[in-house]
Amino acid sequence: MTVGSVLQVHLAVLPILLPLLTATLALAWPRASRPISLLGALAVLAASMALVLQAAGGVQTVYLLGNWQAPFGIALMADHVSAWALLATAWVLFGVLVFSIGGAQDEGAFFHPLFHVLWMGVNGAFLTADVFNLFVFFEVMLVGSYGLALQGASGGAVGASLRYVAINLAGSALFLIAAGVLYGVSGTLSFADLAVRLPQLPAADRPLAVAGVGLLSVVFLLKAAALPLSAWLPQTYGRIAPVSAAAFTLLTKLGAYGLLRLMTLWGGALGDWPLAGIVLACGAGTLLLAGFGALASLSLTQVATWSVLSSSGFLMLVFASASPQAAAAGLLYLPASAVCASALFLVADLQRRNCLGASRLWLLAAAAGVAGLPPFATFIAKLQALDGVLASPVLAWMALVILLGGLLSVVGLARVGLRVSNRGGKASLSEQLALAWLCGGALLLSVCAGPAQRYVSEAVTQMATPDAYIQAVLGQAPMRSVP
Repeated sequence: MTVGSVLQVHLAVLPILLPLLTATLALAWPRASRPISLLGALAVLAASMALVLQAAGGVQTVYLLGNWQAPFGIALMADHVSAWALLATAWVLFGVLVFSIGGAQDEGAFFHPLFHVLWMGVNGAFLTADVFNLFVFFEVMLVGSYGLALQGASGGAVGASLRYVAINLAGSALFLIAAGVLYGVSGTLSFADLAVRLPQLPAADRPLAVAGVGLLSVVFLLKAAALPLSAWLPQTYGRIAPVSAAAFTLLTKLGAYGLLRLMTLWGGALGDWPLAGIVLACGAGTLLLAGFGALASLSLTQVATWSVLSSSGFLMLVFASASPQAAAAGLLYLPASAVCASALFLVADLQRRNCLGASRLWLLAAAAGVAGLPPFATFIAKLQALDGVLASPVLAWMALVILLGGLLSVVGLARVGLRVSNRGGKASLSEQLALAWLCGGALLLSVCAGPAQRYVSEAVTQMATPDAYIQAVLGQAPMRSVP
């Protein structure tokens, strides 16, 4: 077997193994942690791109650890949506890593190991195909985030970080209870196997199954910082180091991703329980709350924090809309909003260190991307979402929510942007390259809007017909092409 064929077979597990290896090596050789970290990040970025290309070619990659057949063993699934989310994660975290190295923001003793532990947890959560391992990867991700949030923290930042830890520990407890309930009632925790077994449950077990799915939904809503569970996010992201907050922009996307999987795989398995309606209401409320929060913001860090909440609300809204066009717009919006929000946090860090100087171009670019203005892909995604919801009279009210939330965010960003001073030193070359990488990612999605639109449309079609996902995970072959 050639090296190329070996890499192809094991490609789906590389986004988990590579950050683990990088974290281990950076911990073992701290003096060489920067080059080790950068090389590891480039390797994960390459693996994520390869998975997207493979998914675009029509291949859903199922990786069975130890070759144990699902649902008895650990299964990883790289389809259109998970591969897309992996690439968004890699793009954001690579840019944040380059920025932190260029500005000496990585001088904490365990910054690089913790950074890659966080990366491993996020990748594993996007790839896993069962509930228990989703819990495991959530915890791995949270361990990295706890450490990064507390790096160099003092005063109010420590208190905010401890609140973040407490909230997530409560979420972890709910997650375990939900997993226990689902396993007790169905005898499995595989996403695919649950999609098969839940509709077959006897009537007496249905309430317990609904309770298990409901608890899991609450956990994902908490991770997505959905109203009324969103109070923790402004308190945390607004007080910790902006570099850490930039890396954390992906955590709310993970919550929205979990809700999307829940609705598409199990949404029709529990009768009339209105999961999509609950997510829809939470998304609308979160989007409006974030708009008013941005309007009241007095600093770049605050407005960047509310922009993360706004993007989370938008994703929940379009994913639960039952409009394929709006859902596809959400998938296009996910990476673009993540890179722009991360860039805005990093610009806020430059301002805090009085290094913004003549780099207001990056402030303008990041703010335009966050607000959903042209020429960035967030504008195309919002335009597509509006077209999708206006096509249905039932969903037309969503257009008003999206437009009002966007208008409030634009005004808030403009108010804060006008207060930013040009005085101060210049950002380092590495920091400017990192901002160019992040903002350029959203611009690149606009330039490549045609192929990107085809990809996300295929992803939505794939998720609308989950039989292919179920057959791929529960089938015999570790890799198969799905037409």
